[in-house]
Amino acid sequence: MRKSPILLCWILTLAVSACGTVTNVPMVWKDPAYTGEGFDRIFVIGIGENDAARRMFEDHLARELAKHGAVAEASYSRLPSTDRLTEGAIREAMLGGDFDAVTISHLVGENQETEYVPPRTYTVPRTYGGYYGYYRSHWDVVHEPGYYKTNTIVRLETNFYDARNAALIWSGQSDTMNPDSVTDTIDSATRAVAKRLAKDGVLR
Repeated sequence: MRKSPILLCWILTLAVSACGTVTNVPMVWKDPAYTGEGFDRIFVIGIGENDAARRMFEDHLARELAKHGAVAEASYSRLPSTDRLTEGAIREAMLGGDFDAVTISHLVGENQETEYVPPRTYTVPRTYGGYYGYYRSHWDVVHEPGYYKTNTIVRLETNFYDARNAALIWSGQSDTMNPDSVTDTIDSATRAVAKRLAKDGVLR
């Protein structure tokens, strides 16, 4: 069966709109006792075995936080060591930058989930070649059967602390669906986390 140009364009539009990595932040905790006006000088720390990925993550999150008005700095600029950082080293680096908050993020895990996509039915005309052709052909029903697909979900956890007393102010876990690469995951996750921090009133 020959599909009409309009149907093909519609299917193409749906495919394009489905592209692009999506990150949600479904699990969030915020200190109910916190009543401050927010923080605006943030030290960004990423934990990971791969130092290149750590640096990329810190740069991306610092950039996304800056879009919401914060002054954020990647920790590797002051703590370039790839070894385990000591509490003293972190405190000294933060004091040197006059930071009022620190974020620490790490990869929780990568899971795969199976999703059932239900069938969809489209009703489209076979031809637009005149009223009689339209009348004769009436409607074609194009049926797309249901199917199962496997989704990959990458989960990151980010904690946000008050630098003055090390109190946990906010904690969230982000889920990134079907990322194409590490860069894709980092870009999508940091954008979503920064947006949620701003929405939750943690940023000034």
